[in-house]
Amino acid sequence: MMDLSNDVVGDKTYNAPTWSYVRDAKAMAATPADVKEYPNSYVFEIDMLGLKCGDIKFQVEDANVLLISGERKEEEEKERAKYVRMERRVGKFMRKFVLPKNANIDAISAVCQDGVLSVTVHKLPPPEPKKPKTIEVQPHPPFPVYPETLAKQNPNRKRYSQAFSFSETMDFRTIGLESPLFHTLRHMMDVSDDAAGDKTHNAPTRSYVRDAKAMAATPADVKECPNSYVFEIDMPGVKSGDIKVQVEDDNVLLISGERKREEEKEGSKYLRMERRVGKFMRKFVLPANANADAISAVCQDGVLSVTVQKLPPPEPKKPRTIEVKVA
Repeated sequence: MMDLSNDVVGDKTYNAPTWSYVRDAKAMAATPADVKEYPNSYVFEIDMLGLKCGDIKFQVEDANVLLISGERKEEEEKERAKYVRMERRVGKFMRKFVLPKNANIDAISAVCQDGVLSVTVHKLPPPEPKKPKTIEVQPHPPFPVYPETLAKQNPNRKRYSQAFSFSETMDFRTIGLESPLFHTLRHMMDVSDDAAGDKTHNAPTRSYVRDAKAMAATPADVKECPNSYVFEIDMPGVKSGDIKVQVEDDNVLLISGERKREEEKEGSKYLRMERRVGKFMRKFVLPANANADAISAVCQDGVLSVTVQKLPPPEPKKPRTIEVKVA
C-alpha cells in the first residue's frame, strides 16, 4: 500500500483505499482507549499525549457516532539544537465509537488532564414500563396424549435418547487432547514455583523481564541544545509525584513511574480496555560533559521533560615555555 504511486491510488478502477482512509486507520490503531459503563453514564478515556485541550476536537456524527481527534506536530528545531533520538509518536490521534441507544448525545462533557482525555456521555432515563395487556383466553377442549401414541409416532425415541446421553466423566483422549503438545503444556503448567525460581535454570528473572518490557514500551526523544540535553518521555496518566528521576553510578539517568488500573466502583464495569497500565521506565547513559548536579524536570500534558545542563567547556591550557639550554 505504501509503495503505490499517486496515479495508481487515484485510479478509480483500482480497488484500493484512499490515502485519507489509510491515515485515519493508522491514527485509530495507534490511539488506545478504555470505555467504562456507570449506572448513569459512559466514560471514554483516551491517551492524548502532548496535546492542549484546545487542540482536541470531539463531535457526534450521524446522531450516534462519537468522533474524537487531535494532532501532535513535531517541534521545530531551534537554532543550534538537534534531535539525538526520536521515538515518541507524532501525527494524528483519532477514535470513533458507536454510542449505545440509551446514550444522551445532548449531555456530553470532556476533561483533559495529564495527557488523558475523559469524555463522559450521560445515559437517557429508562423508558417507562409498558402496562401489561390482558388477553382473553378462550376455552378449548384438551387433547390427551398417551405414551402408546408417542411410541407409534416415533419408535426410535428411546434409542436416540440413549445415544445422546453423556456420562458424568469424559475421557479427553477420545476427543484428541492426549497429543504430545497438550502433554507438554500440561507439564509446563504443573511446574512448581520452586522449580521456576531455581537459580541454576538459565532464564531471566521476573524483575529483569518486567523492567525490559517497561523500557521497550516507554518511547523517548533526546535533544541536544547548546547548553543542555533534553529528555522527553511520554507518561500518560501519571501524576508528577509518582514519577522518579534518579542518577545512578554518577552517569546513568533513571526515569520511572507507574500507572495503575483504577478500581472499579460499585455498579461500574469496563467495556473496553486498551490503554497501557503498569511501569514506565527508561535509562540513559549521560555524556561526559553532562552536569549530574544540575537536573530539572517538568511534567505537562502527559509528557515529562528532563533537562540536564552541560558542564562549562574546560579552559584551554596555556602554553608552557621550556628553556632551551646550550650544550
